[in-house]
Amino acid sequence: MILKEADPKDSQLTALETYLAAPGVPEATRQQIERELKILRAGIKGERESAYDIDFYSGASKNRIVIHDLRIEHNGRVAQIDHLILNRLLEVYVLETKHFSEGVSINEQGEFSIWFAGKPRGIPSPLEQNERHIAVLQDVFKTLEMPTRLGFRLQPSFESLVLVSKNARIGRPDKFDTCRVLKSDQLERWINKNIDSGSPLLMAKVVSVETLTAIANQLIALHRPITPDYRAKFGIGEEWLRPASLPPALTPPATPETDQAAAETTGDTSASTSKLTTSKLAKALNLKTPELTERLVARGLLELRDGKTYITAEGKAAGGEFRISQKFGPYFLWPENLAV
Repeated sequence: MILKEADPKDSQLTALETYLAAPGVPEATRQQIERELKILRAGIKGERESAYDIDFYSGASKNRIVIHDLRIEHNGRVAQIDHLILNRLLEVYVLETKHFSEGVSINEQGEFSIWFAGKPRGIPSPLEQNERHIAVLQDVFKTLEMPTRLGFRLQPSFESLVLVSKNARIGRPDKFDTCRVLKSDQLERWINKNIDSGSPLLMAKVVSVETLTAIANQLIALHRPITPDYRAKFGIGEEWLRPASLPPALTPPATPETDQAAAETTGDTSASTSKLTTSKLAKALNLKTPELTERLVARGLLELRDGKTYITAEGKAAGGEFRISQKFGPYFLWPENLAV
């Protein structure tokens, strides 16, 4: 059964996308943000793919408990665990998820390299990373309320596995043991094989579902999520977030979506009480916003460049104005009696 789903990361994505779109962010910082956003999206995708395979078998099992996205702080150390599977034999599978879009290679020294743009690039070993997670978990389990047998406190056993995308290419060495690096759709076979090859004495450790659930809930109670401070990480100043004053040729484009949002929330009529946003003017003319935009383009009041909409000199002469909402972005104002 599944006791904890992954924490949502929508706020992190929104923050990075907002900073990426900010007008004053220097190019070097923008590239760092783009790289961070790409890594975050890849991580989310990898965790979702693995979670599907985990949930399909272990999540549906009454003899196993699944915990997704667990972050524990203990004695000055942190374990950020992608997935945990606990079974009634008190086996704890610690799963580290990696999304390698172009594959991964492992050499005889156990060093990992990923392929990016057709070239290898070294990365920290996820096997070693998982061993550190297990070291924290071992200490944490010593603090939990655990079942006993004949007066002895039962101890869990830990299994470290690194899951990669089922479509990823894995380059394996001849001698270094990489059996714990597997594709996510091979996980269930690995678990069953591991249980079948285990010692018969393991059966003496079998606990009830209720006991297993109580142990898992103690772990979940220790979950300490954290939200990254991207502004501090990238040194983003307040001045970078302010709209820049740009010449007409470089005026940022407006879209029906941002125009609609601005219309509904800003009620901007500061230039003139007789001017309306594109969406409000469209409504007054019994048109949809895209239909009105097409007419404005046909009249030469707006122009399309690279799939985006810009106001022209003719549009400004007809009374059109370009505005920026700090919350929703660029939009246009038009005279309410504009002939289209």
